[in-house]
Amino acid sequence: MNYKLGILGGMGPAATCDIYNRIINHTDAKCDQDHIKMVILNNTDIPDRTKALLENGLNPLPFINESIKDLLSLGCKYYIIPCNTAHAYADKFIQDERIEFINMIKETEKELSLNYNNKKICILCTNGTRYSKVYENNNLNINYPANQDKVMSVVTNTKAGLDVLKDLQEVIKEEEDKYDVFLLACTELSLYKDKIKTKKIVLDAVDILVKASIIKCGKKYI
Repeated sequence: MNYKLGILGGMGPAATCDIYNRIINHTDAKCDQDHIKMVILNNTDIPDRTKALLENGLNPLPFINESIKDLLSLGCKYYIIPCNTAHAYADKFIQDERIEFINMIKETEKELSLNYNNKKICILCTNGTRYSKVYENNNLNINYPANQDKVMSVVTNTKAGLDVLKDLQEVIKEEEDKYDVFLLACTELSLYKDKIKTKKIVLDAVDILVKASIIKCGKKYI
């Protein structure tokens, strides 16, 4: 079955659906056959990444690697993981020359370094992403909001199916005068991207990953 792209999802399911829709919407295609041949593996058995990193929860790595094997068996050339926190384990993902990982963190750092190198950046993310410092392996001016608990509450409530845009908006408003750029570095937060109101720049790691994935797969990004 040779698929061009594999989406290793389920972290969470709504975010998985969201990135699939964005890939479809941003691929220059005039018919079905112009789109990327891809497979979505929605593995909801993968344990919570933040709980694993901070609360001695069940290790998600074996579940992720098992899913990578599944994508390999389907002949995927590339794969992505629409979960920022899962990237804390990226250096331990299965390495196989038959499949290439398109790393959302690295792609986002490239974008930040290229266009926002002299800006003060506020990372909105899970406690696990913040703890693992995956966005700090660079010379960028990386910061985090004072009210991290509220950010984490937004993530948790969004996973539960609640619309808590108001809470996210409050966090951004509290930090607005301190920073030039807000980076949505959790795929649950990415779901609010088009509804956020602020005078500052809002970047979304999912948008950056979508563009990189489409181009890698040999298609035109629109």
